[in-house]
Parts: sequence; structure tokens; C-alpha cells
Amino acid sequence: MQRNFSLDCFRALAIMLVFTAHSILAFGAPAILAPFQFGGTGVDLFFVLSGWLIGNQLLLEKKKFGDIDVPRFWIRRWMRTMPAYYAVLLVTILQLYLTKEDFSFPWPHLFFLQNYLGDLSVFYVSWSLSVEEQFYLFIAPLFVLTLALDKKYQVFVLLTLLVCPSIFRYLELYSSHTETHVRLDCCAMGVLLAYLKHYRQHVWGEAQKKINVFFIASIAAYAFFYIARYNREWEIGDPSSLGLAFMFGIWIVWGEQTNFNPTGIASRAVMHISTRSYAMYLLHVDALAVLNKLDLNNTAFSIYYVAALFITLLLSECLYRFVELPFMKSRSKFSFSQSRAHNDRTQKMKMEGI
Repeated sequence: MQRNFSLDCFRALAIMLVFTAHSILAFGAPAILAPFQFGGTGVDLFFVLSGWLIGNQLLLEKKKFGDIDVPRFWIRRWMRTMPAYYAVLLVTILQLYLTKEDFSFPWPHLFFLQNYLGDLSVFYVSWSLSVEEQFYLFIAPLFVLTLALDKKYQVFVLLTLLVCPSIFRYLELYSSHTETHVRLDCCAMGVLLAYLKHYRQHVWGEAQKKINVFFIASIAAYAFFYIARYNREWEIGDPSSLGLAFMFGIWIVWGEQTNFNPTGIASRAVMHISTRSYAMYLLHVDALAVLNKLDLNNTAFSIYYVAALFITLLLSECLYRFVELPFMKSRSKFSFSQSRAHNDRTQKMKMEGI
């Protein structure tokens, strides 16, 4: 899929929200900065973006070839996410083994089960990656089954996927907020929007006509929750995951409609952070740990923040160039166009007896 600068802006915003929140926490969480610990919303934004990307990829394949190659989809996803994850996990395990006397091997982390079974004090940001990997496992088969249904039932299935996490949270059917079944609403929103774009064009078209108004309203709502954190006497809590799903869903629709291609330093910075956002997410906690070893907590937060960002960008660049990029290049052979073309040629050769 062609890159969309608006969505790259949202991806860069998501990682910076997470990075800023964890930087404040590592610095000691001074009260004046506490309202900016809104990093959890960055994770929700990542989830919506992921659902949108995956939904579009699967539906484009369905429209072009008439079906979805589920194993090929899994292979491509795993080649994108797993190499960098396991590289960082390996370093984390080695570091723990060498420094902790009571070291216990984090087996659940090997299978992306830590959000249910693991010790989240080990590589704790990886819980969201477990959610995404579990999402990847079932969303492609679910799409295959859903698109085989009568059209009137398809939206019902996707809406059920969207609202069920809220029901589970309301009934307190969870042990931790990191569990997949209570965090899927944002992923489901991205998938639902992709479905509307490809299979309900009239709904998508109507949404785009009014999207500027909704976008401004959603930005105002997001800013309001920030302000409310400075005014605890208002007794207004943070937005729910479902509320964020709708808010960020509006951003996705707006970004899809208003894509633009600016030039200049700012746009290059956005693109750089966006393309390295996964590596930054994996490594920013390690960068903060390095700063804590250097005892920079007594400096001004601005200095601490810039230093943390510099180290994060340096580490993530290494991970991106030496781990992510090679695997991303090699997975091109599993693109649905090339793999299907290869299968068609093979089938033709068999029919011709070659």
C-alpha cells in the first residue's frame, strides 16, 4: 500500500505519546508533568492504525483474487514484527540473566502470551505486541468466514467485535487491562473502517462529507481530556477504550481523505519517526534505563527528554537498519500479487504437463 503522510503523522504522534509518558515516569513523575502521562492513548492509536492497515490489506486481496491467503498473511506479518521483537527480547533476557540472581526464563514472552500468563515487569511494553499478534492470528480467518456470510450479517459481526471488549470490561471478565479480549475495540475499529471503505462505499462517502466537522470535534474532545487532568476537581476520568476507538477512527477517515505530501525538515522528521516507530517502541524503555544509570534525573526535564529521545533514535536506527529492513525486503516475495502470480504460473504449468 502507498504511504499516507497523514497516517504517518498519527503513527509518529502515537509513539511520541508513549515515549513522553514513559520519560516522565522514569524522570520521577513530577506533578506538573503528570497530565502528560497520556501515553496509553498512543497505544490505542497504534491499535486503530494496525486494524486499518490489516483490514485494507486483507480486503484488497479479497477484491483482487476472490479469496484471502491466510498463511501468506501470517508469514508477512510475522516477518514484519517478530525479528525485531525477538532481537530485543534476546538482549533483555541476556541482561536479566547476567544481572539477576533470581532469574526466571520468561517463557510466555516467546509465544506472545505475556499479557495473560507472563510477568509484565519483564519487557513490560511488550503486552501490546501480544495483543496485536493474537489479533493477527484470528482476524484473517474471521474475515474469510465473515465475508462468506450474507452481506447484512457482515457488519453485525464486525460491530460485535467492536463492542464485546466494552461488555467484558463492564462485567469485569478480566484479570488485567492488558488482556486481548478487553483491548480489541481499537483494532476492531480500524478493521470496521476498512470494511466500510471497500464494501459500504455509500456509508464511507457520507462519513467523508462530514469528516472535517467530526475531526475538529474529536481534537477538541482529546484536548479536553488533557485539560481535565490538570483539573482533577472536575472528577472527569480518562476516555474509555471504546471512546478512543471512535475518536481515533475519525482521525483515520480524515487522514485518508486529506492525504498530502509536504516537503521540508518537519515532514522528513515525521517520516523518520513513523518508519522507526516500532523499533522506538521496543527500545525506548532501554534508552531510559541507560539515562537512569547515568543519573540524569537531577537535570532539567527538557535535557533529560532530549537525551532520552536521542538515545532512543540511535538504538532504533540500528534495529531498523540491521534487523527490520532486511526482513521487510525479503518478505516482498510473499506479497499477494507476487505469490498469487507465482501460484497461477505453477498451476498453468501443471495443466500443460510441464
